[in-house]
Amino acid sequence: MGYQSTNPSSAPDSFVMEAPVGAVSQELAKSYTDGNLSSAAPENIAWVAVGSECRAVGYLASSQFNAHIGLTGLKYEDAVYKALAAIWVISCRLQLESKFSIELAVMLPPGELNDSQQFFELLSHALKSYETPTGCLKVKLGTRQAFQEGSGICAMHCQKLGEAFSKRAIAYMMVGYRNASVLISARGAVGKGKTSDLGMVRMTELVQERTSGYNAARLTAAIAKADFNNLSRRHLLPLTRVRNLEQRQKEADQLIEAIKLARSDYAGMLTRWLTEVMPPDADELVFCGGTAEYLKPELRDYFSVYPQSWHGDIEVPQQLDCHGMGIRLADAYGAFCYFSSLFAEAVESQVPIEGKEVVSV
Repeated sequence: MGYQSTNPSSAPDSFVMEAPVGAVSQELAKSYTDGNLSSAAPENIAWVAVGSECRAVGYLASSQFNAHIGLTGLKYEDAVYKALAAIWVISCRLQLESKFSIELAVMLPPGELNDSQQFFELLSHALKSYETPTGCLKVKLGTRQAFQEGSGICAMHCQKLGEAFSKRAIAYMMVGYRNASVLISARGAVGKGKTSDLGMVRMTELVQERTSGYNAARLTAAIAKADFNNLSRRHLLPLTRVRNLEQRQKEADQLIEAIKLARSDYAGMLTRWLTEVMPPDADELVFCGGTAEYLKPELRDYFSVYPQSWHGDIEVPQQLDCHGMGIRLADAYGAFCYFSSLFAEAVESQVPIEGKEVVSV
């Protein structure tokens, strides 16, 4: 989440939050946060309540209330609570009062872009008054913009190419945890992209189908940390469930074999789908996202006949990447840079609530 205030002394900043959202009573949520407001980072103790509906968000949801990442529903359904929580975190970080204005940009899979209007309507209504660990916030939602995933890298790539952008057919292939999407720019015109459910979660499911009982989140994290070209037991032993060391090593070896087979199957599924939806006359393929980086050898070799670039050659400034996420922030950073220019224009034409700051998110 990137943000910046209109305060002249404010510089762009960012933070990250885990994805889970979980229902909880407001009383129970408060019992976990009231004594920790001065010691814990706000993003780690976030909950929000709209009317009678209360949700824990991020680390609090996963660590205390066993909430999981929602993979079957639409992203915007949980995104309203995530946005409310993120706005509260920003208010804490910027030490804002209870009333302020925001200008907001969000990124959605191309297949869910049509839901953006409903998302903004729900969010705008909730922002009028909602409860947080530090009290009630009343926030005005000003300029709002929904981008397709991949648009941030597309915008930065356009600036880099200049006039050549209007003469090429370029496919932006974004592969993340939940989705894989393709955004196509044909001679400067960017159309609505295509989305599948072939994110990294599909590879995790393939591993689970060959094994049993592994938690999806922990399994995905272990797969991502392990060096696939030199898979060892080191990252996988913590996942094993038996106590005997010899049996633990055997279980880790079985898991290694399952990962190898799953990666091959997953790469095949993904490349076949990408081939189906990409333009056959593409002048360039731009691969984006953490999962694309993970599958870089397979993607690079399979599409070797096409000119390729990775993540639009975007380098996220170190001061905005406090968790070392690197290229996984490239698309969001590109979108933030583009939206910031729109935000500057919006601020000039609007008067903040009661003279308070306006925040670009």
